[in-house]
Amino acid sequence: MTLQEEALVALARCLEEHRISYMIIGGIANAVWGEPRATLDIDVTVAADTSEVLEIAAALERDFRVLVSNPESFVQETRVLPLESRSGVRVDLIFGLLPFEREAIERAKLVHVAHEGVHFCTPEDLILLKIISRRDRDQADVRGILRRRFPELDLEYLEPRIEELGNLLSRPEILESWSKWKAELDRSAE
Repeated sequence: MTLQEEALVALARCLEEHRISYMIIGGIANAVWGEPRATLDIDVTVAADTSEVLEIAAALERDFRVLVSNPESFVQETRVLPLESRSGVRVDLIFGLLPFEREAIERAKLVHVAHEGVHFCTPEDLILLKIISRRDRDQADVRGILRRRFPELDLEYLEPRIEELGNLLSRPEILESWSKWKAELDRSAE
């Protein structure tokens, strides 16, 4: 088991032990649903209010240490609690406050990591999280998920939400990119 897998399993165990709903997102989720790329950290979204930061930090203290001196104010400002596992793996624990994030956590799928069940966001929800980013890496991740998972994707769930995000954010390029990437898949299948 790698240090990253060890930290991931310890994190999942702690969160489940304390009945904190969660989903793994970011580069590790991308390795499951898309085209793997090097990532050293773990990104996890929890269904918890930022007022619960001290309770969550206490629940994780056996295996993780908090990396900021004032976790309450840091989380209030950023919605993120930076942690480090005993073996030095960085974890960003994100407080999922938006209805979309809570729904995505409920939809999370169990994936086995080193023979342990860990809740990962669905490929559709990972696309939604990444498609709004302006980072080239996230755009490449979306295209990788499409290449690997397109036939399996729940487009009835995904496409209305992509359109909604583009409209809410006043970013028509989100829908334009999505349409272009799907067209590229169609051309490559011919």
